Amino acid sequence: MTRLAAGSFLLLLAGKLRRACLAAFGARYVHAQQSRRRGSCRQCGRCCRLAFRCPVLTREGKCSIYHLVRPTNCMLFPIDVRDIRDVGGRCGYWFVD
Repeated sequence: MTRLAAGSFLLLLAGKLRRACLAAFGARYVHAQQSRRRGSCRQCGRCCRLAFRCPVLTREGKCSIYHLVRPTNCMLFPIDVRDIRDVGGRCGYWFVD
């Protein structure tokens, strides 16, 4: 793994950890951010490939459990603007002030 790739991986992994901690311990912040979130999930799978590939993605890159039972972290994504940046700014969601 190159230095650049290792750095990118570590940043994406830090984002996953940040979101997990916020989902577990930052309910007030998450709720405030969710009230600012607009748009909808396009089911593009970009968020499902951050740092590592989600095991429930199909070969086509779609979530196989999207309409059944998604983990809380998945339902909350994106929590804030940083998460939109993690997927390269390409997301069906955006945030208002």
